[in-house]
Amino acid sequence: MSEQVVESVRRRGARRGRTRRVVVWACRIGIAAGAIVVWDLVSGTLVRPFFISSPQAVAGRLVDWFGSADFWFHARFTLTSSGLGFLAGAVLGIVLAWPLALRRVAYRVVEPYFLIAYSIPAVALGPVFILWFGIGLAPKIVLAAYFVFFVVFINTVEGIRQVPQGLLDVTRVMGGSRWATMRSVLLPGALPYILAAFRVTLPAAMIGAVVGEFIASNRGIGYLTRAAAGRYQTAGVIAGTIVLAAIVLLLSLSLRPLSRVLRWQRDVRLRGGDAL
Repeated sequence: MSEQVVESVRRRGARRGRTRRVVVWACRIGIAAGAIVVWDLVSGTLVRPFFISSPQAVAGRLVDWFGSADFWFHARFTLTSSGLGFLAGAVLGIVLAWPLALRRVAYRVVEPYFLIAYSIPAVALGPVFILWFGIGLAPKIVLAAYFVFFVVFINTVEGIRQVPQGLLDVTRVMGGSRWATMRSVLLPGALPYILAAFRVTLPAAMIGAVVGEFIASNRGIGYLTRAAAGRYQTAGVIAGTIVLAAIVLLLSLSLRPLSRVLRWQRDVRLRGGDAL
C-alpha cells in the first residue's frame, strides 16, 4: 500500500513538473512573439525604419548571411578567438591561483597588484592590445582571455580557501602526500567555484572577442556589425546583434549540465562576475 502511495505521489509530481515546463515555454514563446509584433507595429509608424528596421528586413538579412560562405568565415573567426581566449584565460587563472592560494603570505603580497589589474575596464585595454598585437587574431584572444582570467583566478583562490583546515590537517596526519591532498581534498572543494566561474566566463570570452572586433578588425561577426553600422544599414546591425546574442545564449545553455554537477555541493557565491 505504501509503495502505491509513493508511486502515486511521484506521478503527480512528474505531471506537475511537465505542466510547469509547458507553461514556462508557452510564456517564453508568447513574450518573444509579442515583442516581434510590437516591433513590427512600431517600425515605420512610430519610428522611422532608419532607426529601427522591420523584423522582415532583419530576417531577410539573416537569411542572406546564413546562406553565404563569407558569413560562416567570419563566424569561425569569432568562435576561434573566443574559444582560444577562454582556454588561455581559464588555464592561466587556475595555474596561477593554485600555488598562491596555498601560500597565504605570497598571495597577500601580490593581491593588491591583481586587484589593480582587475579594476581596469577590459574594454579600455582593447586599443592597447590592438596597438601591441595588430588587428589579427592575437588581440582578440588576449582580450577574451582578460575577460576570463580574473574571474577564474579569484574563484579558484576562494574555493581552495573554503576547504576546512581541519580536513587538511587530518589528511596530513594520515600520511597523505601533497598530490593526494590536492587530488582528494583541495580539488573537490574548489571544483564548484571553478565550474561556476566557467559558466560566467565562457559567454564573457565571446564578449571580449567581439569587443576587439568592434575596435579594429577585418574579420568576425563584430566586424560585420560594425561595417553595417558604418554603411547605416540598420537591419545588418540588428541582425549582427541577434546572432551574437544567440551564440552567447547557446554557450550558456551548453553549460547547463554543470548545474547538475553542482547540485550535490553547497551553494556557491560567485565572485567577480559582476565586474565583466
